[in-house]
Amino acid sequence: MRITEYVLLALVAVLFGLVIFLCVRVRSLKRMLRFLAQEEKKKKSAENVTWNEEEMQELGLLRKRMELSVLQEQINPHFLYNTLDSIRSRALMDDQLEIAKMTEILSRFFRYCISRQENLVKVREELEHIEDYYYIQKYRFEDRIELEIHMESEELYDLYLPKMTLQPLVENAMIHGLEKRAENGKIDIHLFRADERLVILISDNGVGMDRRHLDQLNARMQEPYFDADRKHGRHSGIALNNVNARLKMTFGEDSGIHYRSMEGEGTDAVVMLPVVDVFSRVAYEEKSEL
Repeated sequence: MRITEYVLLALVAVLFGLVIFLCVRVRSLKRMLRFLAQEEKKKKSAENVTWNEEEMQELGLLRKRMELSVLQEQINPHFLYNTLDSIRSRALMDDQLEIAKMTEILSRFFRYCISRQENLVKVREELEHIEDYYYIQKYRFEDRIELEIHMESEELYDLYLPKMTLQPLVENAMIHGLEKRAENGKIDIHLFRADERLVILISDNGVGMDRRHLDQLNARMQEPYFDADRKHGRHSGIALNNVNARLKMTFGEDSGIHYRSMEGEGTDAVVMLPVVDVFSRVAYEEKSEL
């Protein structure tokens, strides 16, 4: 019995949701584990700080729980890899070439999120990840959305930025900017160098924002850290705020995201960060781990 294209698409859609959840979950757990290890080291080395036995046991137990959580979360990717490979193989058997291609891209998308150890990646790698993300989302939006990438020069491909910087911004443009458009939605990504700054402009021709929502969003982008308890409007989200906070913690307050928008015309997300080449990368790598 042949597996229909609709069943395969449904399976891939469910797996895609699991991929996004696990990407965020594992990276969050790893950051927390590194933070706990650093705090324990600082406490042990501080001359004027002493911990009693109960406090040390509590910290040790918390670390063990975090380590177990990371281990458990990393078991799941192997199941998903195998599932994706099975779907791809069955799709090829049923001559469903598009489904086979999409599951292959989804597997590559997943590996980029989870498997790589680097915190800073080349612009080329991040853009390849965005192209994979766009291909997967085309199954949802069909031909209603077009994506184009514009590079000022080939040299920019070899610069570095924090991994998973662009995908939440592109996703935000798709969901909040273009989802309500019946057709002819477009996202343009422009990368150029301004002195010693790398500027990434993500523009959409979607519904845009009024002045009040725009001011609220930019005010949140000015905050150094993300407040998880705050309620968010429809033009923001945890992933977006997380990207902005990581940029500021890694590169300083001059870096981050700023939005420009006009209601009914579209929205621009402007990402500013230093020019990070292979030589200056080391100076930022440790900061990007937190």
